[in-house]
Amino acid sequence: MRYLFSDILDGKIHTEPIDEIFYRKIIKGWDRLSKPINGFGVFEKLYSRIGAIQGSENPDLEHARLIVCCADHGIVEEGVSQTDQSVTRICAENIGKGLTTAGVMAKAQGIDVCAVDVGINSIESIPGTINKRIRRGTANFLKENAMTGQECILAIQLGMDLVMESKENGYSLILLGEMGIGNTTSAAVMAGYLLGMSAKEVTGRGAGLDDAGLNKKVSVVEKALSMYDKLEPLDIMSCFGGLELAALSGIVIGGALYHVPVVLDGMLSMVSALVAERLLEGTRNYLLPSHKSNEPVTEALAKELEIEPVICGGMALGEGTGAVMMISLLKMADVAYKKALKFGESGVAQYSRF
Repeated sequence: MRYLFSDILDGKIHTEPIDEIFYRKIIKGWDRLSKPINGFGVFEKLYSRIGAIQGSENPDLEHARLIVCCADHGIVEEGVSQTDQSVTRICAENIGKGLTTAGVMAKAQGIDVCAVDVGINSIESIPGTINKRIRRGTANFLKENAMTGQECILAIQLGMDLVMESKENGYSLILLGEMGIGNTTSAAVMAGYLLGMSAKEVTGRGAGLDDAGLNKKVSVVEKALSMYDKLEPLDIMSCFGGLELAALSGIVIGGALYHVPVVLDGMLSMVSALVAERLLEGTRNYLLPSHKSNEPVTEALAKELEIEPVICGGMALGEGTGAVMMISLLKMADVAYKKALKFGESGVAQYSRF
């Protein structure tokens, strides 16, 4: 069944709660292992949530797909990035070839990588990417809306359809990644509107701005946040977002509707996830966190989404790198869950949960 975003806007579609029966069964499985109760901490809960979302007592971590959505941002003409838009095209091609940091890490774990061109500013198709280009980059949002409302809706629908197609092709787990020069500026503005925070609170260095560059970026975000008193989530995305960020919102929504766990990356995927949650309540229940990125607003976003990032390495890589690292940790938990001694086998008396 293909879900339509228009039906969500019309209030015809709602999320379902994850299956608590499977969740409790997997938690009981953890309790049978010869270890302290809750010994694996948050990993027990996250692993159990995967099974509950998938509707299985045996969570499947082997059929995972990293979807990296790529697009350009018109706001780069305001000098908010170290590089120009040409880098988006170069990086997207390298992502498609599996040569980037996230790509080589994913390959090492048997995770397929799918690079999707949602809006790269290029006349030609980008080798190694799936061409789903809606337009050639967004506009400079200080001069006009980043995209039209219809373009935003198309990008969100694209993300939802990517989940449907992924599930039809046997993928049981989706990891989020993105690439788009200037996208942390867009995401900072979106976070400011979504959370009611100031430019200084939401703006970080992105890929590594110096102090002068950061001050320029803060100024741009501040101007954008002064343009409206209040906006609805869809308007926030169309006025200031990116085509790749809208597609990520669609993937998050699709994960909830098609019951496919979605592993977040850093700040950019969190902003997109928060838009998704505001558009369709309950999508957050189908999310898995990965890392707390170096962007200052990450902590506030995680709190609003009610998620707890478990990797706190100060990373600022993007492309889904944190999500891929998270899977490696969850796979170690999977090995323990399936192969470690149980209380009846270890000579240790069963511990009780209080």
